Amino acid sequence: MHKQRSAVKASLWIAFAGAALMPSTAVALNDTCANAHSRPMGYQFSQDGSDSTRFYRFLAAAGASYHVHASPVGTNDNAPEFCAVDNWLDDSCTLSASAASGDEDTNDLGSDGDGFIAESSGPHTTAIFNSPELNSFNCETIIQETTLFSPWFFREPGSGYDGFVEIRNNTSGVAGGIVVTVFNSDGAAAGASTISIPGNGTALVQVSSLGAAVGYGSVRIATPQRPGTIVANLTTLSGLTGLSFDAPFSRRESPYQ
Repeated sequence: MHKQRSAVKASLWIAFAGAALMPSTAVALNDTCANAHSRPMGYQFSQDGSDSTRFYRFLAAAGASYHVHASPVGTNDNAPEFCAVDNWLDDSCTLSASAASGDEDTNDLGSDGDGFIAESSGPHTTAIFNSPELNSFNCETIIQETTLFSPWFFREPGSGYDGFVEIRNNTSGVAGGIVVTVFNSDGAAAGASTISIPGNGTALVQVSSLGAAVGYGSVRIATPQRPGTIVANLTTLSGLTGLSFDAPFSRRESPYQ
């Protein structure tokens, strides 16, 4: 019995020793677009560096909106550390995502946020830059979907029913590049409109003005700003019957949020 135990221990020792001597699989440094590391939606991650850029890959859906935000964490050498964000609409870093509508270079504690609306479904890329400092520091980064959805409206001209999308900008700055898309009940897009809302302002979009078919459907709002910048509600009402129904918008969140 003791001999069997000794033999088993010897075999395990040899197996462990052999595994320790075997070369481990190296993970390529993500300092180029080709070597980008994958990150799931809504997952916050940290990047340590100084005067360095790291690339990350994530999946996006056509017509949906996304926002990437990076902030320096902690103090370094009393230097004004900052993080910078750049996004691409592909996995080769050739099609740059315009940040004109979702850019938030506010210099708020050295953070940066860029948003965009995906033109096609598939891999997208973001690059995070750590400013050049005496010592390395962390850029805490999160990639989030910001698309808003409302599940229902009803349109019936004979009885006066129509849907109205009410949108508020919760910030003091202009929120631009917001795309409101109306879908019929079969999932086909009926029409879309791109709007801009002044700070603390409100916009109203009538679903019939975007070609919504008679019957019921849904609405999507793609907003390249960071989550919480806008809030929205969809009200179906009839001036003839005096009845109204609300279908608030909600954001699709990942398991990490």
